[in-house]
Amino acid sequence: MRDSLIMRLLKKRFGEISVAITSQVENISLADLESLTEEVLDFQSLQDLESWLEDR
Repeated sequence: MRDSLIMRLLKKRFGEISVAITSQVENISLADLESLTEEVLDFQSLQDLESWLEDR
């Protein structure tokens, strides 16, 4: 539930999000979720999101 806003933002920006990425976002810490909410504004592609998630 806490991740629904970020998922809506990601879908609006990049279109359909894979199950794998959705699962990763759903399982990040609250601190990382807050960080992601800011970082998503700078992402230019889905690859940026994937790289960010890999660094976590």
